[in-house]
Parts: sequence; C-alpha cells; structure tokens
Amino acid sequence: MTDAGRVVQLAIVGQQVADVIVGFTATIRLGSPNGFELQIEGDVTFGTHAGNRRQATAGEYADISSELESLVGSTVTRADASEVEGLSLGFDSGATIHVPVHDRYESWGVAGLDHSRVICLPGGEFAIWSARKSK
Repeated sequence: MTDAGRVVQLAIVGQQVADVIVGFTATIRLGSPNGFELQIEGDVTFGTHAGNRRQATAGEYADISSELESLVGSTVTRADASEVEGLSLGFDSGATIHVPVHDRYESWGVAGLDHSRVICLPGGEFAIWSARKSK
C-alpha cells in the first residue's frame, strides 16, 4: 500500500474564473472581486472538454495560454490537492488542470483575500495558513 499523503479539498470550489494571466507563472484569479488567486509554477496538464490533453513545463505557459484563458467564466467544480499526486482541478466547462508535485520547487499555491493560503512545497508537503477572523 502506498502512502497517499494528506489530501485536502481547496475552498475554491464554486468560484468562477475572473481572469487568467500567463507569463513565467500562470495565475488564475477566482471570484468577484478576485476572492482567490491560484499561482501555478510547476508543470501543468490542461484537459479540454473534448478530452484532449495539452502540457506545458514550468515557465513555458505561453504554449497553453489560449487554453488557460478559455477558463474565464468557468466555475471550479473540483479542487483536490494531494501531497503525493499534486493539484487536480475540474471546471463546469469540462476542462481540467493537473499540477504534479515537484521535488525541488513549489509547484502551486492558492491565496485568498481572507489571508488563507495553501502552498505545495518542494516534495509535496503543504504549508497552510488559515483565514484571519474579522475583528
């Protein structure tokens, strides 16, 4: 039996993609007004609604920029993060994103306006900060 590591469902389920910024990283802003921000820094596999798969290595997100930008307006239906398998997202458009764990660098992170944060550290362990409570 293999160790599945910690698995969490991220709080971005139900959030709509508001913006996608593609550069050295791929940034997906979610919610209105931008309640969460997902930053992808590792390899990524993008699955289309038709079942096609496109891959981009870290820093080469321009190769799949049109696919990533097509997510604007889609709603996140699945957001599973595993310390072994990586990040798996599903959208109501039928698109999917998978970002595997990397041994040497942080492959992805999600931050909320409420100051919550989940980062996939090198090797897959999560660093998690809880949301700040309103005073």
